[in-house]
Amino acid sequence: MNILTTSFPSVFETTFGNNENSAKDLLNGLKVKKDNNWYIVGNLAKKGGINADRITNASPDEDVYDVLFKACMINVVEKLKQPLCVTMGFPLSTYNVYKNAAEKFLSKKHFLIEYDTKTFNNDGGVKRLTFDIDTFEIIPEIVGCIIGLKRVLADTEPQNFIAISLGFGTIEGGMASEDGLIHRTCFSSHGLQYAVDNLHRELSKKYYLEMKNVHQMDDLFMKGSIFMNRKKIDLKELREEVLKQYYREVVSPQIRKYFTNQDFEETEKIYLMGGGAYYSELVQCFKEEYGDGIPVEIAPEPEKLASIGYLYNSLRISDKYPSKCVGIDIGNSTTISSIFQESLIG
Repeated sequence: MNILTTSFPSVFETTFGNNENSAKDLLNGLKVKKDNNWYIVGNLAKKGGINADRITNASPDEDVYDVLFKACMINVVEKLKQPLCVTMGFPLSTYNVYKNAAEKFLSKKHFLIEYDTKTFNNDGGVKRLTFDIDTFEIIPEIVGCIIGLKRVLADTEPQNFIAISLGFGTIEGGMASEDGLIHRTCFSSHGLQYAVDNLHRELSKKYYLEMKNVHQMDDLFMKGSIFMNRKKIDLKELREEVLKQYYREVVSPQIRKYFTNQDFEETEKIYLMGGGAYYSELVQCFKEEYGDGIPVEIAPEPEKLASIGYLYNSLRISDKYPSKCVGIDIGNSTTISSIFQESLIG
């Protein structure tokens, strides 16, 4: 089945005043209400906000989880049949701590969302959207990534492989065999924020960074450049340095700790997932350490795999009703939802 994936940056900011005609469509003009406050979310918050941000690895009890969940659902509910079947997840480092809170959040079953369409439509206004959740499940992020990878690769995936998800808040890893996930190999540690923070510290020695938060620094990290005093400064060399240091001091020790020589002997391939897989400097570090013995490959659509895996888990627990299913990955950098295109209504 074909899959429709939607994503937006996982940042938001309380908003006051006028936001009319500031976006081209709903996805880029997300403005939602929680309690008595209005929030701009995603691309609208990045462009129209002053300090759009979010807490890394936030609890489901915090506002950020509710706001991002609502912003995500606005984009998918009307394309699905109700009641919905939802799967979400957490990194291993927070899974056991947050699982019950997330289940409590989803167990409300009935949800009401208020959002403003004037951000992209002159004739728009405040709208209300309601939806019901039938079944749901919270699973570890690395499990979602492996499910997604196997579905995307179909019958071409190796029987034994190592999956490494390079996320902003966490790095996740584990080995999948023909019998399933080998749990003793699963680990979770500091994500790419570790490298972004080091870049920020290094730049702060020379420049006034105008109190940029970590998500604003992440954007500069991805671009590989920054404007200071109206001049463009190339950051690629420094980015390579901090990424190599991140691999050397965080990634490589974790892999050596959780995987045995026997695991490496049985591994047919290492797949890199998550947004960090797009950094060639980081990929090269993996290839230099393992490339002679184990092929290292960037997974197809690496940033979407967790959400796709969650979607297929929803299909499993829905008694095979794809029109009801959604997989939601509320990541520290990006919020991603996936649905089956065959389920689109209309």
